[in-house]
Amino acid sequence: MGAADSKLAFRKGVFRLFEERNIPADDEYWLQFWELPDTADDVFSLIGASDIRRVRDKARENLETLIRKLIARMIEIVRAPDFPSPQNSTLQLLNCIRVLTRLMPFIYEDKNLDEWEERLFWSTPVDVKDARKNISEAESERTSNDASSIKTTATITITAATPSPTTDQTFSNRASSPPAEPAKSLGELLLSTIVEILFMSGFTIPTISGNNSRINYVIWETGVGSNMPIGSSKELDSNKTEALRLLLSLFSKSMYMGGATYMTKENKFINHMVLKMERKIVLALLCSLLNTAIKYNPTGWGIPYNHMVFVDGREMLVTFCLQVLLVLQDYRSVEQRANANVEARRMLYRNARPNDEQNNGNNVTRSPSSLISQISTATKNEATEQQNAVETAGATKVDTPNEQKKHLSANIDNAFRHYTSKLHRNQDFQFLMDGIYRILSNPMQANNTYLPGSTKQVRCHLEMLMLFWKLLEINKRFRAYLLETDRVLDMLIVLLYYALENKNDEGQAGLVRMCAFILQAISSEREFGIRLNKSFERHGSLPGNVRIPAFHGTYADFMIISIQALITTTHGSLSLIYPALIITISNVSPYLKNLSVLSSNKLVQLFSSFTTPSFLLAEEGNHLLAAYTLETFNNIIQYQFSDNPNLVYAMVRNHRKFEDFSKFTLSKGLSDIKKLQLAREERRRQIQPTTPKSPTSPKRPASTSASHRNKISSQEEITEQTELLHPERNSDDTERKVSETGDVNEGEMSEKARGKLPEGASPPERGQTGERSTERETVAENDKKNLEKDEKTERKMERIDGKVEGRTDKKADLVITPFAVGKSGFIPTEDWVSSWHSNLPIGNILILLTDLVPKVQQYCLTKSLISDYEVLDFLRKITLVGILPPPQPIYTRRFQWTEASVVWFSSVLWGQVYIAANSYLGVYNGTYVSLFSVKSDVKEESKKDVGKSKRHIMNKLKYTFLLKPMIVQA
Repeated sequence: MGAADSKLAFRKGVFRLFEERNIPADDEYWLQFWELPDTADDVFSLIGASDIRRVRDKARENLETLIRKLIARMIEIVRAPDFPSPQNSTLQLLNCIRVLTRLMPFIYEDKNLDEWEERLFWSTPVDVKDARKNISEAESERTSNDASSIKTTATITITAATPSPTTDQTFSNRASSPPAEPAKSLGELLLSTIVEILFMSGFTIPTISGNNSRINYVIWETGVGSNMPIGSSKELDSNKTEALRLLLSLFSKSMYMGGATYMTKENKFINHMVLKMERKIVLALLCSLLNTAIKYNPTGWGIPYNHMVFVDGREMLVTFCLQVLLVLQDYRSVEQRANANVEARRMLYRNARPNDEQNNGNNVTRSPSSLISQISTATKNEATEQQNAVETAGATKVDTPNEQKKHLSANIDNAFRHYTSKLHRNQDFQFLMDGIYRILSNPMQANNTYLPGSTKQVRCHLEMLMLFWKLLEINKRFRAYLLETDRVLDMLIVLLYYALENKNDEGQAGLVRMCAFILQAISSEREFGIRLNKSFERHGSLPGNVRIPAFHGTYADFMIISIQALITTTHGSLSLIYPALIITISNVSPYLKNLSVLSSNKLVQLFSSFTTPSFLLAEEGNHLLAAYTLETFNNIIQYQFSDNPNLVYAMVRNHRKFEDFSKFTLSKGLSDIKKLQLAREERRRQIQPTTPKSPTSPKRPASTSASHRNKISSQEEITEQTELLHPERNSDDTERKVSETGDVNEGEMSEKARGKLPEGASPPERGQTGERSTERETVAENDKKNLEKDEKTERKMERIDGKVEGRTDKKADLVITPFAVGKSGFIPTEDWVSSWHSNLPIGNILILLTDLVPKVQQYCLTKSLISDYEVLDFLRKITLVGILPPPQPIYTRRFQWTEASVVWFSSVLWGQVYIAANSYLGVYNGTYVSLFSVKSDVKEESKKDVGKSKRHIMNKLKYTFLLKPMIVQA
C-alpha cells in the first residue's frame, strides 16, 4: 500500500464497514483487508479506534462477518499446498493476523458484548470444509480467470451449525465438500490455527529438508528439551513476533476485567490453550518460548555502542515470548483460584497463634484480625521448610467447561504449569539461571561502565524477574538447585539493586514490590539464611548508587543495610512492602552470624522507628512491624548470641528503647505525640525570625560540644519519629538518617554523593563510616558518658517538653481523648493496644538486658580507657546458660498467595503487556482497561526524543493495587 490512492481506497473501505449495514459475506469488499495493507503500520493507522467502535456499536453484523472472513482466509492460506504463492502470500497471512490483532481489544473493552462474544467464538460450532479435492478445478480457474476472480474463489468454508440472526454464515461461493474434521467453535479454530502458524515451515521456522509436512512442532532454539539448532532469520523472527502479538491480543480479555471479575470469570482463550492442546504442542511451545527468551544475549559480541548502529529486532520477540509464557503459566482456573484462596485463609487461621498456650514472650501473636487486607503470610515449622511453598496443582478436582486432553489428569488445570514443574535436570537449571541472570544483571552492567551508554540496556527485565518467580513457585527442584548454589546470592544482589534503583520511581512500583515479595519467598528457606553469612567480596563491583562506602561484611550485612535504606529513605511511599522486608530479616535471623557494627545499628534504628508513638498508632497493623523486629532480636540472641557481639552491644547501648516500649501505654503515646507537635511548633517559631534565608548557610562544625550535640539529637529525633508517616516534609531529603544515639555516624554527605565514593573510601568531616567510625570511639569518650548520663538527659528533655506544653510532666500523662494519628483515620483505643502489647515477644530481650546492662556498666567503670574491642570480647565470653529459657522452635513466614496478591501480579503482568505493545504499534492504546489504571500526563515529552518518549510511556502506567497496606501511606 505504498501509493496514496491505495491507502485512500482502503480508508474509504473502512468507512463502509460502519456506514453500510449487512454487507454480504460473498462480497469482494472483504478482500481489501488482507490484500491492500503493506505493513502493520498501515493496518493500525488506517483502521482507527473510533472506526472500530463505530462498527462495533452500529454495524455489529459487519464486524462478525469480518472476523469470520479473516479466520477463514488464515486457514485457507495455512492449508494451501502452494504457500507461499501470489494467491496465498505471506503478506496476506500477516494482514489477517494484523487486522485481528487490531480488533480484539475493542471487543473486550465493551462489557455489553460478553454474550455476543460468547456466541461468536464459543457457543456456535462451525464446520471447516476442506476443498482439497477441488484443487484441480481451482488450478484450471487460475489459468482461465483473471486475478480478481481467482481471489474470490475460496478453498476453505466456515459455516455455522446454528444460523446466526445477524449475519450470513456462508463463507464460500462454491459448494463445499464433506467435512474433513469435527465441528469446533470459532475460538478453538482460531487458536489451533495460530499455533500451527507458530510452527509453519517457511513462515516461522526454516524449511526442513526431506520433510514434506507444512507444520513441524520443533523447538525454536537449543536449551531445554533440544540440543539441535534449526536456525532462524530476521524475517522468521518477525513473523513469530506478529503471531505472538495476536495470541496476546486474544488473551487480553483479562486486561478488561476488574479485580473481582478477574477472580470469578473464565478467560476461555487461555483456558483452551492450557487444557485442550495436545501434549506435543504444549511441550514444543513451552520449550520454544522458554529457550528463545533465555538464550537472548543483549550485548552480542560486546562491542561498545553496537546497539546504536544496528537495530536489534530480537528483543521484541523475546519480550513477547516472555509475556505469552507468563500469561500461560500464571493462569489458574476459577475453581482453583477459589480453592487456593480458601486454603490460604485456612492456613492463616491454623497458624495464627503457634504455641500460643505456651507463649512466654518468645512468639509474636499472629491473630487473623491483625492481618487485615495485607499480603498474607503464614508460618511453618523448620522441619517442613523443604516443602514446596505454593504447589497446589493436586489440591482439588477441576470441572472444566470443555473436556481436557487425556495426557492431563483431572486435577491439573494448566498443562504449561504442569510440564514446567517436571523439569529436573541440573543442566537445564544451569541454562535457565545463566540466561535469567544475564538479562537481570544487564541494567547493573549498563549503569556501571566507564563509557556511558555503551552497553545496550534491555527493557524486558521485569518480565524475566516474573519468570524467575514463577519458576521458584512452580518447580521445587529448581528452587532446591538455586538454594544449594551461590546463584541465590547473585539473585539477592539483583533484587536489592532493582529495589534501591527504582525506589522513588512511581512507574516502577510493581518492580520494587515484586523484589520484596521474592525476597520474602526465598527467605523462608534455611539454606538461604546460612548462605547469607558468606563474605561479600564483590561489593566493589556494584554501581555507585547502591554501594555502601567502606563496606566490609557479609551478604546478610548488605541485605539488612539495604532494607533499612529502602524503609528510611522513601518516607512511607513503600509502606506496602514494609512487612515483606522485615519478615525477610526475621525469617533468616536464626542463622545470621557476625553481623557488622553498621548492620547491627541499622536493626536497632529500625526498631526505634517502628516503636515511635506517631508511627505505632497511625495504623491498625503497624505494631506488627515492631513485633517482627523483636522476633529478629529474639532469634539472634537465642540461636547465635555468641556470634553476634556487635548486635548485643547495640542493644545494650539502646536498652532504654526496649524498656520504654515494654511500658508503652496509649495515654503515654498520645501525650508524646502532642509534646512532639508542640515542640516542633515552638522550635519553628523560635528559628523562623532568626534563621537567615540565604541557601549558603555554613554547616555546623564537626567539633560540636557534647551538650550541644544532645540538643541537636533531640531535634533530629522529633523529625525522625514521623518521617515514615509524612513524606511530604522530607521529599527532597535524600540523606540517610543517623541513629538517635549516634552509634553510626555517616556524615552529612547525601546518599548519592556517598554512593559515588570509590570502594574503601570514607566520607569527609565526621568521616569514618560504619564499622571504622564506631570502632575508633572509646567507651571513656562515648559509652561511659551515655550510660551514666542517660537518665539525666531524658529527665531534662521531659522538663523541656512539659514546659513547652505549659504543664508539668505528670500532668502530661493525664487522660487524653484518643485521636487519629495517621491519614487513614484510624483511632487507637486501649483495648486495641492491650490486644497486642501483652503478647509482644519482648520478654527474653528484657531478661537479657536486665542481666547485661549492669555488667557492661560495671565493666566500663572499672576500666580507665578501653576500646570497643575489649567490650566486644567481654560480651563474647558471657554465657546465657541459666538466664534465658530454652529456645522455642524456629518459625518462618513464607509468602502466601491470596486473592489480592493474585490480582496484583496479573495487573503487573498485563501492565507490562500494555507498555510493550505501546512502544511500537499501540495495540491497546485508547482502550479502556480495567485491571489497572493508565495515568495520563498533561506535559507530554518531546516525541522527537525516543528515549524520553519511552520513559514517558513507562511513567504513565500506574497500577491499581488492590492490596490494602498494613501501614498507612502518607
